[in-house]
Amino acid sequence: MPAAAAAKRPMFSRMGLLALGEEIGRVVGLALAPLTGTFSLLRHARMFHPEGVVYACDVEPTGDTPWPSVAARLAGPALIRVSTAWWRHGRELPDALGLAIRFRRHEQPSAQADDGDQDLLLATIRHPWTTTLAPLSTHVHDFLDNDYYGVSPFFADGIGLVYLRAVGSRPHATGGDRGERLARAVADGSAGWRIEARPAAARHFRPLAQLRPRAPVEIDQAALRFWPFRDGRGLHPRGFVHALRRAAYRASWAMRPHHELRA
Repeated sequence: MPAAAAAKRPMFSRMGLLALGEEIGRVVGLALAPLTGTFSLLRHARMFHPEGVVYACDVEPTGDTPWPSVAARLAGPALIRVSTAWWRHGRELPDALGLAIRFRRHEQPSAQADDGDQDLLLATIRHPWTTTLAPLSTHVHDFLDNDYYGVSPFFADGIGLVYLRAVGSRPHATGGDRGERLARAVADGSAGWRIEARPAAARHFRPLAQLRPRAPVEIDQAALRFWPFRDGRGLHPRGFVHALRRAAYRASWAMRPHHELRA
């Protein structure tokens, strides 16, 4: 009995700290909501990730994943939006980049989510405390030459507490801006991201699924609202950063104008 209790103690401590972080995150998110709303109103766009490009994608389980049932839930059509975190008008200045994924039920692209869809928001930010340093390690000239992280953990049905990331395919593309290089890589089949998972108690990421963009999509990006708590495929957001997003995202939505922005 003492041995069993000792075995459980580290997980209890981790989950307890996670719950505490979420409570702090909710309070911070409420405090930041007026700021995010006001900034979105003045900017006429999202406060962060104001411009992006959308692609239709296919998601396939990797053959070597240790979690085939989890990967199978993610398989099928998807929409992605790759974006800059701060700069607009195509400026390739130091910045973080974002990769928002919606795992969808239907092939037909739509800005509207369906029951059972899952949103996964990733960025070139490894940990919450490295947010301000992320522009120094992000390769801003290429969307595919980066790794994108979930920043805070998830509870994944079939795995448990887990961290997620998407590893870019890093094709050797040259010439043009990052949007043009991404479009060429999609056209020649070299573009993609490998979605990986790392259980909280493990040290290394393992493959989960492959994300392959097929074609760009013309869509109303103002109506395409990724919501971190849309968890229809069993990836449930946990932790400080996710909790902070609840009030902050809603404030930004409420104050954003209804028009489309493209990279």
